[in-house]
Amino acid sequence: MTMQKDVFVIAHVSDLHASTFGDTFHDGARMIRRSAKPRPVDPKKYEVVWEEAGWRVFHQRGKKASAIILIDPEDYEHAIPTARKSGGVEDPVERAAKKACRVEARTARTLSKGLPSKGALEYLAESTPNNANLRLIRAARAIDPAAVDAVFITGDLTDDGDGYELVREAFRPWLERGTLFAVPGNHDLYLFPLFGSSRPRPTFETKRAGFRAFAAELGLVLEPSGLWHRYLPEPNIYLVGLDSCARTQPRFFRHNGGVGEAQLLALQEIAKRPEWTAARHRIVGLHHHVVPLPHGVGRRAPSEIGMRLDDAPRVAKVMDELRVDLVLHGHRHVSEERQPAGTRFRILASPSLTLGCRSGDGPSYWRISVSQHIRVERTYLSFAPIEDADDAVTPEIA
Repeated sequence: MTMQKDVFVIAHVSDLHASTFGDTFHDGARMIRRSAKPRPVDPKKYEVVWEEAGWRVFHQRGKKASAIILIDPEDYEHAIPTARKSGGVEDPVERAAKKACRVEARTARTLSKGLPSKGALEYLAESTPNNANLRLIRAARAIDPAAVDAVFITGDLTDDGDGYELVREAFRPWLERGTLFAVPGNHDLYLFPLFGSSRPRPTFETKRAGFRAFAAELGLVLEPSGLWHRYLPEPNIYLVGLDSCARTQPRFFRHNGGVGEAQLLALQEIAKRPEWTAARHRIVGLHHHVVPLPHGVGRRAPSEIGMRLDDAPRVAKVMDELRVDLVLHGHRHVSEERQPAGTRFRILASPSLTLGCRSGDGPSYWRISVSQHIRVERTYLSFAPIEDADDAVTPEIA
């Protein structure tokens, strides 16, 4: 018989919003702008005057010094900042090169090749404190691998389908143990009417393929319905991950979720297994919220237009029937623990690990200690939130 671990600790984190450059829809004023399509450059008309890490500055032959263009490694054009925005740098080539180095150092691609040291991370964050990629690294480092056995990410790993490589490296200690778990969120799988910085612009197919590839790296076997499940014998707990964006995205770019009957039927089949019945605790994670959440004490839950889990009553009923003990979710960037009336399961809503909580609290995660009983503790990180209860982010992109 397998000996049960006395206490098994899970860090429940959510809404990381990693991206190509560390910019997010939630902080749209700092979105990296680049051309919608690759910019062809005729070598007969342009000459390379600076090059580094795939970035190139081209000067138009026979024209004045300011007739230059900045092209990134994927061949998209970026605007060159003015001298005023560059701190008084007059040379246009130097301004372009300075921007290229600044942007490239914060890309998910570059950061994932070798995570920066603590000092280097502080240096990078000093000038770009809102950069989600840098905040993700800082947040992941605040979770002690020696004290946390597993990490469960409940969606929005990325801001627009790009950046999984950085998520992988940030949580590598748990990846190597085989205890890094994740479900997709609306940012990972659905599309936006806004034009972000990902290029080429994502499609349903590329977003779905991106998450499937990441899940495979984690060793998660996605069933045809979209869910995965894992029995952990040492702590004697059963984990299930549901895809709350399993259905086709609703019209007009709405981000309503839906688990769907296929996943619920699959969950019911899993519940027939002896491991499920014998498990000390059964934990289910998904992205969308099962019940509406206020943004703080004395506040009503906000409008749910374009954001709710449309089949929440059905999902809750099945979870209750199958004796689920704990439901983990993210999505609304709200931190809350509750047991809904008429149910036997508890809910842990996790805020954004990088952006914070809409109540105005800074980023945090739930530390779940699983033994004979489940104990939970909200663990705060040491940096300020980007968003607060009064931020102007529209509900459609939460």
